[in-house]
Amino acid sequence: MRDSFDPVDTFNNLIQRWWVIVLIAVIGGLLGFGFSMIQKPLYQAESTIHASIDFTQINFENMVGEYGHPLVFTQYDEDLALQIVERVLLTKRNDAYAYGRELDSDLDQDTFKRNMQIQRYLARWHLRYRHEDPAVAQAIVNYWTEIGMEALRDAQESGRAESFVMVSLVSLADRPLRPSYYHRNTLALAGTAAGMMLGVVVVDLKFRMQEQPPSEL
Repeated sequence: MRDSFDPVDTFNNLIQRWWVIVLIAVIGGLLGFGFSMIQKPLYQAESTIHASIDFTQINFENMVGEYGHPLVFTQYDEDLALQIVERVLLTKRNDAYAYGRELDSDLDQDTFKRNMQIQRYLARWHLRYRHEDPAVAQAIVNYWTEIGMEALRDAQESGRAESFVMVSLVSLADRPLRPSYYHRNTLALAGTAAGMMLGVVVVDLKFRMQEQPPSEL
């Protein structure tokens, strides 16, 4: 057994036995991929809401700010105004959860929050929900979308949402036909990284356990 650490010898040993490290890393990646496959698949349903700004209702002409600069409607102002879609949908999350409990009595708050998603892409907001039963996923998304659209209309009528924000329903959720396996890439990558670290440890440990050649006098 080697009783001293030589960084050059250690590095050269790792380079010479790179294939062992790669092999263990590949095995780790396959194990991570296999673990993702045995997880229970979920079906994702998605609805889409369109939200944009009616600039004809925004008149900053001859208006100046605090320091006398002309007021302009910036991208930040636009993003802030369009966030009303997400804010209103989130106010209806508990109602959507209560409806989901009617369809799945085992559904809990943490699982519901983990499997929901509200995401904006340009002028479109996507409301998604994942569930083991495709019919349940579809029903929750469509119910949430419908009460969300009603709440958005109420918000604009009451003045809680800007009148120049135009919101319309693009599509309700169809029933998903195929399940999705989530975190597959993450688990495979994590398995590969763990395998690579294990490979380095194994190769280095085996090198250190070897008998050190006697030094020449």
